[in-house]
Amino acid sequence: MKTFLDEQFSDLEQELKMTDKSKRLLRNKILQNTHISKKQNLKMYTLVATTVCFLILIMSPFYSTTMASLVSKIIPISITPSFSSNQENSNLTSQLVKLVEGEGYAVSSVGITPSPYTIEISLILKGSILKQATDDLEPKINNYLYENGYDEYELKFLGVTEASTNDQADDTSSIYDKVREIVKEVFSSYGYAKEADYELAGLKETWFSNIVLIDMPDHIQQSKQIIADIEKEIESQDLDIKDIEVNTFNFEHRQQDNRWAYIASDIYDAMAGKSTYQLTGVSYKVKAGHSYVYIKTDLAKSPSEESIQQIELAIQEYLALPDTKEQIHSDKYTIQLLLKNEKSFVKITN
Repeated sequence: MKTFLDEQFSDLEQELKMTDKSKRLLRNKILQNTHISKKQNLKMYTLVATTVCFLILIMSPFYSTTMASLVSKIIPISITPSFSSNQENSNLTSQLVKLVEGEGYAVSSVGITPSPYTIEISLILKGSILKQATDDLEPKINNYLYENGYDEYELKFLGVTEASTNDQADDTSSIYDKVREIVKEVFSSYGYAKEADYELAGLKETWFSNIVLIDMPDHIQQSKQIIADIEKEIESQDLDIKDIEVNTFNFEHRQQDNRWAYIASDIYDAMAGKSTYQLTGVSYKVKAGHSYVYIKTDLAKSPSEESIQQIELAIQEYLALPDTKEQIHSDKYTIQLLLKNEKSFVKITN
């Protein structure tokens, strides 16, 4: 029996003509597998306290997960555009990286996955053992999460060595980086610099060699010449490539799909990990130029009218932001929050 997400991917596959690589990338994006490398530059962000009552709850000696549930109900929903160039890096993963590094630990990555909402922190251990680091960091991270309304999550710590992180920069990734650069340069030389900014190249490993996967926008007339030039450049650099496989797609559709990946993620992230909303996942699709976002919950019945109004207001305010308007372009859209039985209790459309 097909699941809700399976149906969404079936529609996407028909419209996008997606390769297995593209579907894996899109599924990861939808399921919110967000990882931040320790090499990324993290901007400073100052957290502003919301209310006096909120501060009293935090300082109370009786503070508990029950109190955290109350906090999640009184903190307003704040949806921030992750794609804004002016936006401080204030998403949860960035803040957790900053918190952990502030305690003197090196971070390899922070990952968040839904259903159950799980935060996984990978530490580069230098002279300390994982249990020691966990005992030190766990209460601090729990306090931070409670203070910000997170009361329904799992927290996991992993330990990696410096050597294991360096192992990722192997020969395959080196070949892939070179292929990506070749593809970008060739597409740009034909006047398709805008298309070249998208991820058009992939690499599939085989037992004896590697296969390059090219996503070719279907409006490009010189596709054969472009592929021939890519092949010549690969040969000239003597890269270990056996073949090139080409998959065509609708570029405008892919652009719209990419835009709404961020929007769906922003809305989901603002309410995930908080028992008030009981989110279990997010999916989206673009069909006939119309964007559809589905935020799934585990709620058996509609929440209070006050909660519904708060959700609707937060989404409308987010959609009205200049950066969000620029991201949306002139797209038609429908955003829905769904009960456990997939019945809609919030629907926003233009």
